[in-house]
Amino acid sequence: MEPIFTGIATALVTPFNSQGKVDFLILRHLIERQIKMEVDALVILGTTGEISTLSTKERHSIIDCSLKTVNGRIPLIFGIGGNDPTNIINLGKYVATAAQNIPGQVGIMVTAPYYNKGTPNGIYTYYKTITEAVKLPMIVYNIPSRTSVNITPDNLARIATLPYIAGIKEASGNLQQITQTALLCPNIAVYSGDDTLSLPSYSVGCRGIISVATNLDVIPVKRIWQLYNDGKTKLALKCFQKELPFYQSLFHVVNPIPIKAELAKKGLIKNVLRLPLLPIQ
Repeated sequence: MEPIFTGIATALVTPFNSQGKVDFLILRHLIERQIKMEVDALVILGTTGEISTLSTKERHSIIDCSLKTVNGRIPLIFGIGGNDPTNIINLGKYVATAAQNIPGQVGIMVTAPYYNKGTPNGIYTYYKTITEAVKLPMIVYNIPSRTSVNITPDNLARIATLPYIAGIKEASGNLQQITQTALLCPNIAVYSGDDTLSLPSYSVGCRGIISVATNLDVIPVKRIWQLYNDGKTKLALKCFQKELPFYQSLFHVVNPIPIKAELAKKGLIKNVLRLPLLPIQ
């Protein structure tokens, strides 16, 4: 299936007010800010968006707000992952219905089922069941540090043959696995899910990145991508090496704690998270 996007997508934070409620005014401002910085796509309700602590009503409201704010200007991908296919399908159907009268490209992103720790065939069937029910372009999200389940490259290659699979977000942190996944899935867009591995991932076949760092600034991340694609690999490496300490700082404790602290320093959001995450200054 054609990719939902190529290049740079931001895994957007969910802003909360001082009372811990979703701040929709700030959410709209963050979205407009991303579009102004010419991001290629937005991922809403991902790990960085603290989806696991959001109620169903909050998720629906965030979906509605994001669709109306973007209004087709860039592709939107909504995280609907979890470990209960029924709830995932219900949320996916909500996205599909809400997007019906909105222009532009809309997709979903689904993690491996955490805690349940399915077998390879169980994970394949899980994705098959969701794609058949929701019928939206889907990015498969492999992040074993969060889910305790690693979707192996051979199983990703099998999943990639399903209808509606439009990409794979590879956040295993294992460059060898990312290389093998890109090799086995040549017709599917594989994206880096780790800012610290962005440039190496491009070199082994990734079609872009779903980035945390771009919450703060899209331009440096996009410049590295453009330089690499223009064949200016030495300059791309120099820029990547300059940014690498910042990327590493975003993951010295659990994401999105550091990026929310950075955004708060800029006055863009309140430094508020939901338990069990606590803010740093």
